Amino acid sequence: MSFRKLNTKGDINNLDLCYLDDFVEGIKIQSWRVGTGVRVGELYPEDAKILMRPENPGVQLSSLLGNSERMLIASRDFKEAIEKLCANLDIEYLPFTLYDHHKRPYSRDYCIINPIGTFDCLDLKASNIVWDTEKPDNILRIEEPVLDREKTRAAPQLFRLHQSPHTYVVGLELAKEMQQRKLTNVFWTRLRFSDEL
Repeated sequence: MSFRKLNTKGDINNLDLCYLDDFVEGIKIQSWRVGTGVRVGELYPEDAKILMRPENPGVQLSSLLGNSERMLIASRDFKEAIEKLCANLDIEYLPFTLYDHHKRPYSRDYCIINPIGTFDCLDLKASNIVWDTEKPDNILRIEEPVLDREKTRAAPQLFRLHQSPHTYVVGLELAKEMQQRKLTNVFWTRLRFSDEL
């Protein structure tokens, strides 16, 4: 049993890669939903589109499209890996057309993957957490999440951390599936358990 924190930015040093700074045209105000695991539902447009920006000139496509919106933007192969190992999970798959810098359709092979809800599995004492000094129960950020082994026994292969919903975690089986499919621009950090410290 092991888990990895998925990096949604991808390889930010490879300027040839497509990197996105925007959410779907027309509903940008709703981007918080896919950042926190809340269903977009009927708000999502049928002709959803995301545009590349001039400040990010890269156009090379990869299995995971890096982005600044903390979204999980996945290719068809990436999506199929998740569907294979997470069939019983509540996940919203939001397809869109990617437009290039000249506002021309560039790809229709991607979707935003929105796992609904969160999973509580952190060891709050062992994790490196920055707490709000004015509201002591409020977490400002988690520098290093550390897992509670007992809490993770029922963890799915893909989930969001309860205390940090924009953090995506993948299980070992899903990680192996991604490697077997040779998915590109996928980076992760192995999460430690508190009994390993």
